[in-house]
Amino acid sequence: MNLPNKLTFMRLVMAIPFIYFLQESDVGGFKYRLIALILFVIASLTDFFDGYLARKYNLITDFGKIMDPLADKILVISALVIFVDLNYIPSWMSIVVIAREFLISGIRMLAAAKGDVIPAGKLGKYKTTSQMVVIMIMMILGKNPYNFYMMLVPVILTLWSGIEYTTKSKHYFINSR
Repeated sequence: MNLPNKLTFMRLVMAIPFIYFLQESDVGGFKYRLIALILFVIASLTDFFDGYLARKYNLITDFGKIMDPLADKILVISALVIFVDLNYIPSWMSIVVIAREFLISGIRMLAAAKGDVIPAGKLGKYKTTSQMVVIMIMMILGKNPYNFYMMLVPVILTLWSGIEYTTKSKHYFINSR
């Protein structure tokens, strides 16, 4: 396993303590949110470095193309579900993000069945970055009335990138048997 893939795997493992500390932050307060934030920042940095190293040293693998976006999804979706539970954001915002991720994963599975691997596009990367930044801000600020407005940016990018991705991949639906 090369270094970028190890970083991706590390991000998957880091999701476990991240989920615990963020979920328990309603009891543990800012201290637990801070621990969750630190874990999330480290995990987000591994996302940057695994992609950078894979491209720079030509270490791109099918494992990385599939598991890197999956690791991102696990972190982001976990945070959003917990934010709904903590009443930071309304549930529909989390559902929009989750539904888009399932749709794109389904398209990726159709592509894989045809021998294609579809890497994340630029708009999808912007979407992921915006989600991660807003999640970090919410972990710092906690529950506040601005969470809804901050979360609108990643929700809009989520919808936009989902439409773009689906439009570009429509041939997988049309030609599937």
